[in-house]
Amino acid sequence: MVTLLFKLRKLCSGVFALLAFMTAPGASAQVWRSAGLTGGDVRALAIDPRDPKIVYLGTTDGHVFASSDAGESWKRRGLIGKDSNAVVTALIIDPRNSAWMYGSTWTREAGGEGGGVFISLDGGASWRESGLGSHAVRALAQAASNPDTIVAGALDGIFVSYDRGENWSRTTPEGDPELRNFDSLAIDPENANILYAGTFHLPWKTEDGGKHWSPIHDGMIDDSDVLSLAIDATDSQRIFASACSGIYRSNAAGASWEKIEGIPYSSRRTLVIRQDPAQARVLYAGTTEGLWKSGDDGGNWKRISSADWVINAMVLEPMSNRTGQYTDSNHGSRLLLGTEQHGIVVSDDGGATFHVANDGFYHRRVLSVATDTQDARRVVAVLANAPEPVVVSNDGGTTWVSMDKGLGTERVQSIFALRSSWWATMASGGLFHYDEERRAWLRTGTFWASPPPSKSSSTGDGKQTVRPVVNDVYASEAGWFAATEQGLFSSQDQGRTWSSLRFSAADLPVQSVRASRDAGTLRIASSNGMVFSDDGGRSWSWHDLPLESGGTLKLQWTDQTTLVAEARTGLYVSRDGGTTWNKAGAGLPGARVEQLLLSPGLWLVSIQSAGESGGLYASRDEGLSWSRIKSTGVNESVGSATEFPVLAATRTPGRIFAGSTIDGLYMLELDRVLNAGANRTPQIRMADGGGH
Repeated sequence: MVTLLFKLRKLCSGVFALLAFMTAPGASAQVWRSAGLTGGDVRALAIDPRDPKIVYLGTTDGHVFASSDAGESWKRRGLIGKDSNAVVTALIIDPRNSAWMYGSTWTREAGGEGGGVFISLDGGASWRESGLGSHAVRALAQAASNPDTIVAGALDGIFVSYDRGENWSRTTPEGDPELRNFDSLAIDPENANILYAGTFHLPWKTEDGGKHWSPIHDGMIDDSDVLSLAIDATDSQRIFASACSGIYRSNAAGASWEKIEGIPYSSRRTLVIRQDPAQARVLYAGTTEGLWKSGDDGGNWKRISSADWVINAMVLEPMSNRTGQYTDSNHGSRLLLGTEQHGIVVSDDGGATFHVANDGFYHRRVLSVATDTQDARRVVAVLANAPEPVVVSNDGGTTWVSMDKGLGTERVQSIFALRSSWWATMASGGLFHYDEERRAWLRTGTFWASPPPSKSSSTGDGKQTVRPVVNDVYASEAGWFAATEQGLFSSQDQGRTWSSLRFSAADLPVQSVRASRDAGTLRIASSNGMVFSDDGGRSWSWHDLPLESGGTLKLQWTDQTTLVAEARTGLYVSRDGGTTWNKAGAGLPGARVEQLLLSPGLWLVSIQSAGESGGLYASRDEGLSWSRIKSTGVNESVGSATEFPVLAATRTPGRIFAGSTIDGLYMLELDRVLNAGANRTPQIRMADGGGH
């Protein structure tokens, strides 16, 4: 049985990469530190052919990480493309010059699909487009016999460059109904003119560099999406192809195929197939249901990993001896897997055991964070691309454990800490409550809505039960309130039952809600506007931001006179209870607000922007002036374009958790007294220390 060594406690343990948040001279330093949560989605892997200890990985959002210790630890290297919307489909390191790299990308854009081929001359730190910018490139290959020849397989055809990617020519007829939607490539190691290409439908071959193409699918099930192609290193006539219908082998250079049995139908979507360079008869197949291994050229297969692994990429390294020298080994090669959710998984014994190797690979997407209202060391995070979607730390973010028992297939949207207990809003609607005794989540809360007069009721008192999607929850001493897609609800029994609190003729969606301690004053954001009540919800009045705001997204307050509205074009502040509104002070860009955190002496706001103005901003004077928290010189830990749309305060003064779109969770520790240097731009810099 496989020994799986990546329990989340180890996956997310330790504190890494301290960062300092500096203000004016003489002021005490503020620090950032990673709260663990390593790992993420990996889509591409490449090994330096000149130095097998150097490994690169590509992500689903254009980032490239590098390892100098055979894939055990990682540092961010660079970003392919202009922003974080490109899937890295392949990475290639030139065998003649390790600093020269190629990367292909695929993007989904408003007008269709794009991407391209990019070149790096500095080991992946910087990238430039090579000329296929309008093409969604799903596969990339370099000819072993002529490394100047680069072939790109795109959704709209095959393109070839004979000058290291500087110029490209189409080799397939434009608009051909069959020669399109290419997913895989393989070039004959001895003849660069012989090329195999797999499409969403079936495989093709050319023997003259692309002047003529022939279908090669004799023996394959029709409509097989050929996801991966591999040429046997010992016999170029033997080709392996993985498809959605199974794995195939050809002993006649693709002229005919035989289907290899042994992998069950549910696992046949094989995304990558590789031959062990140290043991030619050993094959590995990375599927959407785990890793499979064959020791007899594909005659028989056995799954050697957990079935819940989705394996997108795979490379095999020569094993090293105790002196650190790499050599072929009778025990096979070191196996590196690039997976969804689990990050990098490694085996040094042919798949008998595995361990994660995500040290320094911070690439989780944080959806929500909440901190315990009584215990500053307890924090819960919701993750989008992790095997455990909800995790909890009881030591301030040093170690994490899974907290998803009871959720089943339900997807959590947000976490709230209400009266020392955890509550979760669900994508399917309604609320879950965490039962500490059972250590499990339970669906909680019955929502009663008063239907319009035209609708019949399921009860005698004119009410019906609903399960609305909850956008916000707020607890005051006099009652709890829920802002939902089906209106505003209130609870008098701490969330067990909820009743509709009508503020309009129709139950309009409500994005946020705030209430005074006695629940007499209510402020909500709904339908791009604000609705106020000063009598506990018996009567309501509508209010609007200035027209140029684009409408209200959410509404918060520091007290009943100072209100802050998140809008599409920035942040707006009212200091007279909502009568007049002004755009937030100097230094804050006019862009969509992701999230706002109001703490005594410090306001933090996350701005959504595709340009340099996006990111996290701080104000020490209640919104009169703002400074951007820059990330300078820390590309190995926090990317320069990192955004933090999730913010949560703790009971410890000046301690904030910031969840990023790509880099996991960080803790920001600030001084309580921040007046000195209020107009200085805060900086983030690396500090020594730490390690997993």
